[in-house]
Amino acid sequence: MREIVNWWLVVIAALISLMGFLANKYAKAYLQTIVEGKVNLLKKENEEKIKSISTHYFSTVIDSLLDFKIETITKKNNKVEEAVVDDLKSYLADESITITERKKVFLIDTIMRCYYWGNYPQRIEKMIDLIKEYEMKFPLLESTYVNAAIAFSDMYDRYGTKDYLSSAIENCNKSIKILPDYGLAFAQKLELYTMALSKAFDSAEVKQFDNELLKVFKDIDNNISTYLCTELMARFETDKKSFMGPYLEKLYKEYPEEMAKIMARAGATSPLSSP
Repeated sequence: MREIVNWWLVVIAALISLMGFLANKYAKAYLQTIVEGKVNLLKKENEEKIKSISTHYFSTVIDSLLDFKIETITKKNNKVEEAVVDDLKSYLADESITITERKKVFLIDTIMRCYYWGNYPQRIEKMIDLIKEYEMKFPLLESTYVNAAIAFSDMYDRYGTKDYLSSAIENCNKSIKILPDYGLAFAQKLELYTMALSKAFDSAEVKQFDNELLKVFKDIDNNISTYLCTELMARFETDKKSFMGPYLEKLYKEYPEEMAKIMARAGATSPLSSP
């Protein structure tokens, strides 16, 4: 009997020992899992913080760098090598760089100005491509739209295609919607419809574009801005030295009363001299 009891005591002791061993092993594994989980969580949180700090710092550096580039280009009156423009465009295309929407809008406007003042191959086509690529993505500046209108105007003068005229007018209207007294946009519309009159196919088109011109004059007349006409006349002074010169002569000749009102508001004393 004693032997049987001793045997059971040995068995029970072995079982207790085994259970203790298993419980200790499980406890260690459980604790290790908890500790590793906490460590991994802390690592992830710190990695995210480090990444956030790095991204913020890098974005700040990029932002300052772009400000410097834009300022440098502006000081050069937007007359730079095309490689400089391509460099700016690379920032727009690089998805690995975080740039604010506002900064991208200014980049696009700067690129458009550089194309306008540059002497690059196919610069007009590049201006048109730029506006088409980004106008649905960002709320562009009024100056960006009007420079796009100038690009379409150039193409319309070259080829006489109505699509270019429509696109130019559309961009002028977008510019005016942003800045209702933007004299440059109104000047561009007057020039465009005068070009259209010169290229008109028949009397019906002449009447159509004459009506459109009169509407623009009426819009100018109804606009009480003190800057509109001054800015408009300044633009005409610049454009009379370009291919637009003959069109401006036609505008003054065929709409003397309307132009006289604009000149009076601008403080001009005489019409533009011949280019």
